[in-house]
Amino acid sequence: MKPDSILYYPHIEFQNEAWVKSSLLLWDHVYRIVPDGYSPNDSDEIKALVDEDLVRDIKLNDKDREDTFDEFLKLCDKIEDRMPAGLIPSDEDRIHPGKIDKRLYPFLDLIGEHFIDEDNWLHLSKELARGYMFKLSQVVARIRNLNRGTDDLDAWSINPYFCENANFGDFLQDPTAKGFFCSVTLEDVVPQNIGEVSAHELITFVNKRKDERKLLREKFDGFTSHLAKVSNIQHAGQVNEDFVKELLDSKEQYKKSMDKWRDITCLPISTGVPVSLTALGTFATLGKDPFSIASIAGSLIIGAICSFADFNKTKKNRDPSYASYLINVDKLCKNVTWQSYIRLDEFIND
Repeated sequence: MKPDSILYYPHIEFQNEAWVKSSLLLWDHVYRIVPDGYSPNDSDEIKALVDEDLVRDIKLNDKDREDTFDEFLKLCDKIEDRMPAGLIPSDEDRIHPGKIDKRLYPFLDLIGEHFIDEDNWLHLSKELARGYMFKLSQVVARIRNLNRGTDDLDAWSINPYFCENANFGDFLQDPTAKGFFCSVTLEDVVPQNIGEVSAHELITFVNKRKDERKLLREKFDGFTSHLAKVSNIQHAGQVNEDFVKELLDSKEQYKKSMDKWRDITCLPISTGVPVSLTALGTFATLGKDPFSIASIAGSLIIGAICSFADFNKTKKNRDPSYASYLINVDKLCKNVTWQSYIRLDEFIND
């Protein structure tokens, strides 16, 4: 079953209520991970969305914590001899005890300094905390059949490192590689003034336009899922013809449904997907340079962020937790592909 909701990461608190409203234009609910005993500092607008059951809190259980520890341990074992710069301890951060499996504590004695404060929060390096929280969001989303989303370009950019279990070398842009992690961006989706739209107006829209929202969401997911599976040139052409047309048609229906927001300048939404060199070769400009940007059709854009070390190990059959969506509500991000590459390269090699 296709997911109808999205999990916010990597923070407990929403950093921008405009992102929440943007996400609710497409997804039925926005989830966030809230530990027991913690009360988010919500604005009145977010409280209104909580009251309407559009924003939901997730309380972690033992399976969430156990699976996260197992996934985190696998990652640490894999990168033991090649620790990325972004996980080398420096500044300090903290994790709520409700998010931690008890097996993590003795393991931390082996990998870095840490301490527990009087409120039982775990203090450890910001980098290790970030790695753990990425795995936590992935596990929680997988168990509950959720997509994941963020307004944090830094978090979105390094997300593939964790989803693909560090399947990248030191040199991130090898044009001869067999496969690439690509950004796929659908432009002109989210009204630029969405932050000014009241919760009441938004609630009315999402209840009135359920069919159009669902169609666009599912067609975008369908296109990227099939693109990830393409392995021959004939099938790649079929993906272009069939899925792209359906996606752009669904976007047109969605735009028509937006009533008074229809003529407002809109922001893009981006996601990441593993794509074979064969599939990229169907887009003329990317056949020669996969790291350039190509318009697939109209407002649909693709470009390779980085090359995989071993494309055969990529997760071509993605579960919903793999997909991470970026809606950058603070500024119009003209080249998310290049900006993401810079951030990922700094995370691995800086």
